[in-house]
Amino acid sequence: MAERSRASEPAAGPLPSRRAPRTAIRRRRERARQAGRRKRLTAKQRTIARAVEVRGYGLHTGEASVVRLRPAPEHGGLRFRRTDLPGAPEIPATVESVYSAHRETALRKGKAVVRTAEHVLAAAHGLTLDNLWIDVSGPEPPALDGSAAAWCDRLLDAGLVAQEAEAPSLRIDRPLHLNIGGSRYDVLRAEDGRISATIDFDHPLIGRQSASARLEPMEFAREIAPARTFGLSAWAEALRERGLALGATRDNTLVLSADGLETGQELRFPDEFARHKILDIIGDLALVGARLQCHVVAERPGHRGNLELARRLAARHRGAGSRENETNEEG
Repeated sequence: MAERSRASEPAAGPLPSRRAPRTAIRRRRERARQAGRRKRLTAKQRTIARAVEVRGYGLHTGEASVVRLRPAPEHGGLRFRRTDLPGAPEIPATVESVYSAHRETALRKGKAVVRTAEHVLAAAHGLTLDNLWIDVSGPEPPALDGSAAAWCDRLLDAGLVAQEAEAPSLRIDRPLHLNIGGSRYDVLRAEDGRISATIDFDHPLIGRQSASARLEPMEFAREIAPARTFGLSAWAEALRERGLALGATRDNTLVLSADGLETGQELRFPDEFARHKILDIIGDLALVGARLQCHVVAERPGHRGNLELARRLAARHRGAGSRENETNEEG
């Protein structure tokens, strides 16, 4: 988390803000409401109507990149393409592509890597997009403001369209439990998708905090997408020494001092920290490759646990799971 702010190249579309005009907020909500209505009526696969671009700097690399979000055919899934590399290699957004879960979700196929994939994937998953091609001109999509709101805005600008094929879905009939490190996940039967998360940080502004949201476009766009990534200012030097947070600034990260937020920053929600954890879970579970009909209850979630859960759910989706109510313990 940088001590000084750097003006990033503007995204090709409005960035979310607490001070955004009310008309823009209402417009985003109405588009998301219409998207959710179509989802309930059709349950068909969906993509976007036209290509759109987003520009900015990566959170961890600090490198500039341009992302082009493109319509994809039925059964095309979510996939990245590194347009800056010879042959523009593709990286499917699947659990098999996971490369790193250390403070980010990084994907790799061969030598091609995409870092910090979770926020754009959260926008796609939260808006129930099944098919989307994500061209990126560098190793990391732009951080924008550290949330998924600008990604949602651009996808909604592009228009969400239904396709002919039925959307893949995963319904949980018996519970799945996972303990990994200090995280716990319970996946419970439910008619619709819902993510609940509880976090516990030894910081006066956070403490023990919980949030919950349905996997429904309007609710995601309004309640989860605007929640920003966060970190302690005390972590900054150690993270940079590891090659992380090189592009982090007050423009794209909530920076926590010893007793609150750094000067000039304000929360968008009282529980914004827990909401951002839900955003990360939604992005990581996009790798399952199916719309989730279950309630995921997460205690102290992190990328490592999210991605292991994604692997378990992907196996279930493919019919590989046999003992659905088993409690799994991992160190």
